[in-house]
Amino acid sequence: MSTAQGAGPAERQDAAGPALLQVEEVQAYYGLAHVLQGVSLTVQPGELVALLGRNGAGKTTTVKSIMGLVTVRGGHIRCEGRDFVGLPAESVAQFGVGYVPEDRRMFPGLTVRENFRLAGLGSRLPKAEQQAAIGRALQVFPQLEAHLDRDASRLSGGQQQMVAVGRALICGRKLLLVDEVTQGLAPNIAADMGATLRRIADEGHGVLLVEQNSQMALELADRVYVLDQGVVVHRGDAVALRRDPGWMERYLQL
Repeated sequence: MSTAQGAGPAERQDAAGPALLQVEEVQAYYGLAHVLQGVSLTVQPGELVALLGRNGAGKTTTVKSIMGLVTVRGGHIRCEGRDFVGLPAESVAQFGVGYVPEDRRMFPGLTVRENFRLAGLGSRLPKAEQQAAIGRALQVFPQLEAHLDRDASRLSGGQQQMVAVGRALICGRKLLLVDEVTQGLAPNIAADMGATLRRIADEGHGVLLVEQNSQMALELADRVYVLDQGVVVHRGDAVALRRDPGWMERYLQL
């Protein structure tokens, strides 16, 4: 495995304690198909980590494994040192983990306000804290204030993505798992969404970003992991990787 500058997947624990997210030697399956073969990575508070790779490399499976949506048969997934392998997604959310799926998953017939209320209920926070979390999501996406009573599934693609990230923020008090957030968006809207995720990380969240637009991901990320056929084949500091574009041809080009 090739490694650029920067700490390896298991080294990002510091004197302050365990990593916000630590994925260690995870083995994950779809039925009999062995999809993830010893994946390890970490995310710290205030850090945006990009997970890159060709189509079918295992990126989405990694975030689904963290969320308890894929069968994990080996390894550990820890949030601040607490292992939650085998827990259902609703329990993982209670660790303060929010998930933005690739397909956005708007609930048909539900307004933006109702989407946010459901996310608040899923967080299991006290009611006052749920309302505060919804308020924070609207601070991040003030454009949604004017659409709170509209059917979320009828909004534009960019607005739906704001709702999806806002919902995840309501549950994800500590960590966001974001899968292909710019897919299908116009370039300017995609850039705005990327900048928003960077601000969310800068404010103290950990963000794990799966992104097909590798150039944008490199501009946003602090560190990068590259998957190929369910294995981490490359990792490093994003600044160092931007100075060495040859690795992209090796690991990302078809």
